[in-house]
Amino acid sequence: MKKEFTALDKFFIKWQTRSLGPKVDTLMIVLAVLVYMGRPHLDAQLGIAKDIVFKAIKPANLALKVLERIKLYVSGYAKDEKLYLQDREKAFEAVVANIQLFSVALDMLKDECYETQKDIIKSVIQKAYDETYSISKENKRILEYQERVFR
Repeated sequence: MKKEFTALDKFFIKWQTRSLGPKVDTLMIVLAVLVYMGRPHLDAQLGIAKDIVFKAIKPANLALKVLERIKLYVSGYAKDEKLYLQDREKAFEAVVANIQLFSVALDMLKDECYETQKDIIKSVIQKAYDETYSISKENKRILEYQERVFR
């Protein structure tokens, strides 16, 4: 990805993709983060992201604008790692909130060279679910007692 965006390009891309809805906004951030996670192979990752965007968004001209916005995010990450870390946090929260986005992550990181990145995402999801669905020691003791009694 060698394209540099001018200030006018950035403005038009943001303007054209400003009101596509929260689902598309989330998809753009998740895909941009996943593309950037595959840094050594940005062009290949952008190709996979392009396929995902064209499947998810119709008409094709709108999908092209969304893809440009993803490229804009990725170029911003290359210039400012802090921005990437903020968006990565948002993307991880989105994947935890909507587990269907995990399939997007698996599609983007399907090569063996991305095992570490997949493990990071899996651990974030596992931690969130463990925190959400954990029970206290007292409740666990009561549950174990009920399981023994009612067998």
